[in-house]
Amino acid sequence: MTSRNLTKGKSHANTEKLITESDLIARILSGTEKMHSRILIGPGDDSAIFENKKTAISTDLTIENVHFCRNWVNLDEVGYRAVMVAVSDLAAMASNPFGVLISLALPEENAVRITEELGDGIRRALRKIGATLIGGDLSRSPGPIIIDVVVLGEINDLITRRGIRPGDDIWVTGVLGGSSAAVKTWLAGGVPENGLRETFAKPPFRVREAQWLVKNAGIRTMIDLSDGLLRDLSHLAQASKVGIVLESDVIPLHPDLDVDDALSLGISGGEDYELCLVSKKGALDPFLEKFRDEFDISMTKVGYVEKGSEVRVVGEYSTSLMQQNVSGFDHFSPWRV
Repeated sequence: MTSRNLTKGKSHANTEKLITESDLIARILSGTEKMHSRILIGPGDDSAIFENKKTAISTDLTIENVHFCRNWVNLDEVGYRAVMVAVSDLAAMASNPFGVLISLALPEENAVRITEELGDGIRRALRKIGATLIGGDLSRSPGPIIIDVVVLGEINDLITRRGIRPGDDIWVTGVLGGSSAAVKTWLAGGVPENGLRETFAKPPFRVREAQWLVKNAGIRTMIDLSDGLLRDLSHLAQASKVGIVLESDVIPLHPDLDVDDALSLGISGGEDYELCLVSKKGALDPFLEKFRDEFDISMTKVGYVEKGSEVRVVGEYSTSLMQQNVSGFDHFSPWRV
């Protein structure tokens, strides 16, 4: 994907007198001058140039009234979240982020304030992940805020969704269901518990955890949980042409979830951005305590790989889950605004 540098846009979002596109770009770039060691040329030219080794590239869209509403979270949190959910794809490949490109489409009204608040969150995320803002684009939007984030990361090991075999164990980090529970509460007109709101507004950054698992436990297969555990497990199954059994009774659920829908949200809600990983049977057991001590989060074995081509859910509540048609997040399903 090719993107123009943030200092080279052609569209204009000048809503206040004497405020130009260049002024808005400068506000975003303010405070991001320090460059990652792999960046040779950053913002200011027609494109960025970086020292190329093994590089992972991913992109993610954040769209107002699809991924967030302004009465849910503030724009600082929106900017932060947009970067962090994009970086989650790199975490799944144990890739260390070094460069970020961000393209913004903004409404004319209050463009300066929107830019400044989004920029605060973007800069906070860049500090968190240790990467440089190296380019992007800026345009006027007729309505919603649109944020496109492209992330570049350095890889040392080839970590993919493939390579799993019958008998392997399936694990997840952290707890699940909190982000989707917050969205469900907002859509119903309520206010989510602070713990649920935090999981939506502050997606976890799991690059260090992924790299630790690769280095110490020899993990070679991972995926980030963006579409819900059940749907993401289907991605793993399809990649290796195997079946997967999900044990619903052991899913690690966010402690603030309502008991009535906790399991369905934990399995299918989406946007948890935790890691789902695969190990040889029993191979990860010796590392569980060390991992918990190192990162203050747990890992939970939630299933195993078998011959076949589908994901099966077993456990006490498996029948009711299937009757509810629990599957996972899809952008074209009707539950979003």
